[in-house]
Amino acid sequence: MSSLPRISIARSVGFRAQNNIADVRTVQERLNLLLDQSRTPLVEDGFHGPLTKGMIGDFQSKVLGFMNPDQRVDPVGPTLSALNDAASAAKWKVAPVTPKPVQPKDNPDKPTPDKPVNPKGMPKIPVFGPTDGNQGFDSFPAPSQVLGPLQVKFPPERDGAWIMVPEGCERSIRIGLDPDSPVRIAGKGVDEEGYACSFTRQRLLRAVVKGQCLVIKGLKSCKDCKLDLFQNGRHLRVYVSVKPRRIVPIFFFHVQHGPGLKSRVSSGELRTVLKIANSEILIPQCNVELRLLGDELLSHKDIGRHLGFVVREDTFKEKKDEFKFLKPFAKERAFPQPSEALHVKTVNVFIVREIVSAQKKGERPMKVNGLMDYDSGMCLLDDRSYGKTTHINSIARTLCHEIGHLLIQQLYTHKADIIQPHAHNPYDDALMYSGGLGNKLYRVEVEAMNPTSFQPPSWYS
Repeated sequence: MSSLPRISIARSVGFRAQNNIADVRTVQERLNLLLDQSRTPLVEDGFHGPLTKGMIGDFQSKVLGFMNPDQRVDPVGPTLSALNDAASAAKWKVAPVTPKPVQPKDNPDKPTPDKPVNPKGMPKIPVFGPTDGNQGFDSFPAPSQVLGPLQVKFPPERDGAWIMVPEGCERSIRIGLDPDSPVRIAGKGVDEEGYACSFTRQRLLRAVVKGQCLVIKGLKSCKDCKLDLFQNGRHLRVYVSVKPRRIVPIFFFHVQHGPGLKSRVSSGELRTVLKIANSEILIPQCNVELRLLGDELLSHKDIGRHLGFVVREDTFKEKKDEFKFLKPFAKERAFPQPSEALHVKTVNVFIVREIVSAQKKGERPMKVNGLMDYDSGMCLLDDRSYGKTTHINSIARTLCHEIGHLLIQQLYTHKADIIQPHAHNPYDDALMYSGGLGNKLYRVEVEAMNPTSFQPPSWYS
């Protein structure tokens, strides 16, 4: 390949870029042209996805030598210049590693004490993401806007990828492997069959390679189990957290503010809200399930006071705080948790017409979509209904946001030494941050919403 016609793009392509269809297709075509014929090419459809993002990062790592690829191509940048260089094809091609002669009884892929495998500086095996979508999957490092102040100041020094696997279930990650070369899975506590065991020899998970996928089966709850994959001189690190099912018991109340002032969300719509929250956000990402225990009407006669159209909460506890008139109706029910999941406070969700909140004395209250009282487990939700339209997806996301705050707050109330002694909640107002990826939960949020107390010390050096 002596020369290549130069390509140009109008906008950036890749991670957190504009990703115009024409620009994405241009980059995909050039990547396929430079790609080794033994590897699977991209679909040149003009749409940016995990495969395109992963291949851009792999190109930057091997050709440009980036230690932390940003996985994007800018109109004026080194990545686009390398794509226009015909010599990049030879740099991108990974030369096969010739194994050294060994005795028949020896394992050529097994490191010896005098020659340990050091993954630092090795070319990286690209990660294309899980086969069942990006939920419950995260890459390093995390965006700063979803980290608490302690994590921003002291970011975790990790590389690779992280995935949540439900206890008793399997998940698969598609990675850039050579199907004709052997793959070795290593790590502290990982045996030759791919079982990761604790220091008491309990099997926590099993990892096997099938084709171009790493298949992980969760056997027992654990946190940040480290797996190292080696193939042809390349390396990939994957952290796995196996999560038990954590159940949040919920009571729903349709609040009637006065005659003709009932919340406009029906019982059927609320069940749709629960279905969306469970199936699209909580269960696939952190194995947390919302379970409905009751759904009833709370009339203004039961409340004993006309709340008016707006329910106001003042955190400084002035007399104008109307939040307190709903608290006596909150219910508590002991609900057993399966496996090793931590206990969860019963959540009482009151659907009201409109909510305002003031955080400081003298400030003007602002409209909010939801509020959570950590002490009582009482949650207020704006019904988000306008005329005949009810924003079901918005209610589901707000419900997950508020319950996530409660679960994280419970963790740091009872186990404040997890980050540091007497630490405040480092994830306050970070859950499903609006500047992030919408309904996506990042690993720091998942680990706090469904913490696993079983952490084998043999994995930490």
